[in-house]
Amino acid sequence: MDEQFAEVMTGFPLLQGFTAQGAQRLLERGEVRVCSAGEVLFKEGDPPDFAVLVLRGKVAVFIAREGEDMILTEVGPGAIIGELAVLCGIARAASVRAAADATVLQWNAAVFRNMLVRHALLSERIFKESLRTLVEKERALIASLVRLSHADAKPSD
Repeated sequence: MDEQFAEVMTGFPLLQGFTAQGAQRLLERGEVRVCSAGEVLFKEGDPPDFAVLVLRGKVAVFIAREGEDMILTEVGPGAIIGELAVLCGIARAASVRAAADATVLQWNAAVFRNMLVRHALLSERIFKESLRTLVEKERALIASLVRLSHADAKPSD
C-alpha cells in the first residue's frame, strides 16, 4: 500500500520533482494513518507533536466557539496541516477532523523538522504554502474588520 501512496505523492505540487523512491523515503519516516469520517486528528490547544500530509480524502480545519464548530477550511490530498504549530513550537490554533474517510501521513515533530533541514526544496515549498495561508487569513481578517467598522459607522434610522 505504501508504494501506491508513494506514486500518488509524486503528483502533489508540494512534492513535484520527487521520485517514487524519494516519496517512499518520506513515507518511511512517518506513519500512514487511516481515519474514519468525523475522526479528530488533533484538537485546538493540543501540543504540536506532529505534522500531517493528506494522502486521500478530505479533512476539515475548525474551531469550536459557543458550542458550535466553525469550519475554517477543508483540504484534500497534498495538503500539509499542523506544520506551523510544529515549526513554532506552539499549541494547535485549530482542530482537525476527517471530513470524509481519509488517509494521512503523520510525521512526529522531530522527524518533520529534520526533513525540512535535509530537503531544502521541500522546506521552501512548505514555508511558501504556510506563509501564503497566513497572508490569506490576515487579508480575510482585515476585510472582516473593515466590514464591521462600516456597519458600526452607519447611522441608525
